[in-house]
Amino acid sequence: MHRTVYVLALLFLFSPAASAHSGNIVVTPPEITQGEPALIVVEGIDIRDIRKLTFGGKPVPVFLFEGEPTALIAIDLAARTGVAEIVVESKDGDKVRALARILPRLRIVAPMGIPDKMGGNTRAGANNLVHAIVNENRYLSAVAARETPRFEERFRFPLAAVEVTDDFGYSRKTGTYNINHRGTDFRAATGTPIYALNDGVVRVSGNFIAYGKTVVIDHGSRVMSYSLHLNKVLVREGEMVKKGGVIGLSGDTGYALEPHLHLSIKINGTSVDPMKFFALLGEKETVGER
Repeated sequence: MHRTVYVLALLFLFSPAASAHSGNIVVTPPEITQGEPALIVVEGIDIRDIRKLTFGGKPVPVFLFEGEPTALIAIDLAARTGVAEIVVESKDGDKVRALARILPRLRIVAPMGIPDKMGGNTRAGANNLVHAIVNENRYLSAVAARETPRFEERFRFPLAAVEVTDDFGYSRKTGTYNINHRGTDFRAATGTPIYALNDGVVRVSGNFIAYGKTVVIDHGSRVMSYSLHLNKVLVREGEMVKKGGVIGLSGDTGYALEPHLHLSIKINGTSVDPMKFFALLGEKETVGER
């Protein structure tokens, strides 16, 4: 669990006539590893007085969560390390600034085979797999989440019993290719119910070569969840789902050596470690209590 650290914010007044807003920017965690999310909370400033919030010069949507102006950021696995500036600008021109540090991720490479149904561990199998992943990523990347939040509560886990079998962020050595694992795998026998992490709308409900039967849910605030390798999909595109609703049954379709659930979470199109996401925005329960 991350320890919340208060980052001292400096208020810059651009006009002597401007009314000062005494505010703090709270960043959790203040040091963000590549591939991880962070939560930004603006204290002491009404959300109606915020014109914009930027991280590293790029605008980030601000929404009200648990009574506080909040923003979510995602650090890509290949993001530049170092210090990034957070700026909150009020409608009267005042600015509050804070800094966050981006840390490098430990690079891990591990072998990963190709199932026989996809050509096995052959050059053709590896080439076909990578070709499918590239095409499917291109298709899914075109599906963007809306900025307005669809959720009001914290996020839940996708399974009744949670056991991680494969972590986020390492590189799978597959033939001559290295494929980044941009999700977390959970143990799930074929036919295990998969639950919606939170309220949202189904943006993708389909079958892919590499990702198998897949459900993508838009939760708003530029957050999307991806449930892959399902045995059965139980929702339709455009359907509104509620937190805890069953969206499908687990399986081993697509690039899967055995039944499991692969869960990916993207913030503004960038994949982040789902377990770190739950540490920030998950229900106040431990994995062991589920």
